Amino acid sequence: MARIYALRFGKKGPAIVFLHGWQQTGRSFAPLVPFLYSRYQLFLPDLPGFGQSPSLASSATSKDYAQAIYNWTRQQNLHSFYLVGHSFGGKVAAVLAANYPKSVKKLVLVASAGIPHPRWWYSFLRRIPPKTKQTFRRYLPDFLFSRDYRQAGHLRPIFRNIIHEDLRPVLPKVKASTLIIWGEDDRELPVDDAQIIHQLIPSSQLTILPHLGHFPFWQEPEKVVRLIDAFLHHD
Repeated sequence: MARIYALRFGKKGPAIVFLHGWQQTGRSFAPLVPFLYSRYQLFLPDLPGFGQSPSLASSATSKDYAQAIYNWTRQQNLHSFYLVGHSFGGKVAAVLAANYPKSVKKLVLVASAGIPHPRWWYSFLRRIPPKTKQTFRRYLPDFLFSRDYRQAGHLRPIFRNIIHEDLRPVLPKVKASTLIIWGEDDRELPVDDAQIIHQLIPSSQLTILPHLGHFPFWQEPEKVVRLIDAFLHHD
């Protein structure tokens, strides 16, 4: 069973588990903590392979990440909780919510990954043997390698597994009421993805924030907190 490191804030109120994006850690959500910790118990885990949490096997998928986080919540005696996921963490959160509907009271997805965007060079890259790719890396244009791919390091095999995953068959299985938050100016994941996710999750609502990007909770933490707080309190 994977060991998960997590920060915890607050000692009273309902529990909220936050799942961060790729190349981030639980500290990614630090801007929200001052506005929430007095009313909620906040759990900010480092997903496996990030921060202080050991990695999963190189064959891991988003489903394996969801299972690891679910197992960790059981260890923390969190049997029913609110779940917030950003980017890759949003994909993991959606899978967890679909697989364990009794555990997730409500779901918040912030600029969630999961809608694939195939590009011709992905299939081209897969045809290049790893040793050849490493040898000629300097001669290949940077646009063939995303920032996350270049920075993946030892997680690159996992990144290859998850980058093409299609969350669309999973989303209709999410039973929890879901709030989708998206920055209108997101350059990492197109705002059209928000509409697709909204259409596929039966009980969902969508808020698009003008002039904000992929990390709206960094740019306007109080605004995002108000949205989350109102959603969690609404029956």
